[in-house]
Amino acid sequence: MASRDRVRLLDADFELARRLSPDERAELAALTLPVVEIPEGPFQLEAILGTHQAFAAGVLDGMAVHAIQIGEQSGIQLLGPGDLLIQPNPEPPAWLQDVAFRAPAPMSVAIFGEDFLAVARRAPRLIAALYDCVGDQMHRLGSQFVICQLPRVEQRVLAILWLLAESWGHVTPGGVRVPMALTHETLGGLIGARRPTVTLAIRKLSEQGSIVRQDSGWLLLELPPEPTGAPKVLAPELAGVSVSRWAPGPEPAADPSVRYAELRDTVRMLRERHTHDREQARDQLKRARSARVRVTAMRQQISQEALKRRRPPSS
Repeated sequence: MASRDRVRLLDADFELARRLSPDERAELAALTLPVVEIPEGPFQLEAILGTHQAFAAGVLDGMAVHAIQIGEQSGIQLLGPGDLLIQPNPEPPAWLQDVAFRAPAPMSVAIFGEDFLAVARRAPRLIAALYDCVGDQMHRLGSQFVICQLPRVEQRVLAILWLLAESWGHVTPGGVRVPMALTHETLGGLIGARRPTVTLAIRKLSEQGSIVRQDSGWLLLELPPEPTGAPKVLAPELAGVSVSRWAPGPEPAADPSVRYAELRDTVRMLRERHTHDREQARDQLKRARSARVRVTAMRQQISQEALKRRRPPSS
């Protein structure tokens, strides 16, 4: 992984110039950013950014795959030319595993570091343009989230290909071409489906003439289903803080003399209850003793009568 040369900021496909005034564009025309070549395979974004003391890397050419796993299920996000690679949270939740980044083929990135920040102080609109770039990525990721909820897998496959075409597709006389040789497994990671199911969906789409598999990508011939009816705007209500009927209410501030009178009455009531319970316990104990005496006398009488019956009669 070696630094190659530099690229002019306004020549890179990040659309950072769309917020700049003509004077600012002329002033920033000579600004260049370092370029880093990344070979095919996994790469550590944190190491790249740390080496150049940068906060982000922008994809110039090639693709990056960012994989995230929860349990046994993994999902991926594709990042291509014009996208920014930003280091995720270094301490993600324990149940969320960041599988890091991978380059399916050699790629190059521009480094956004101190050079960019120094110029951004003179042209703050560059920061706003950078936010636009991140906003486009977030919109694409949100659309991918909705695509994963489509009921049929063939709908998801067709929709995700069109979503990728919106960013990196080319219009040709035969249809819209997506120059990405995506495997069935990669498509499954994008739409939340297993590879065998994706294979069946692609076969169905190919048979009905919706897509055509090419050596270096896909040709899209049919648009995904259009929205029907008015858009459904979900407005969930957040559960407010409610007071349970079992919860004790707030205690009003009371006069100390009233509190003392209540305490005195409570003590007197407890003493009376104690005296009553004690008398009841004594009566029950007395009755129990009497019953035990009666039972003992009855047992002795029964034993004597049984002994008399067993004696032989006198001759």
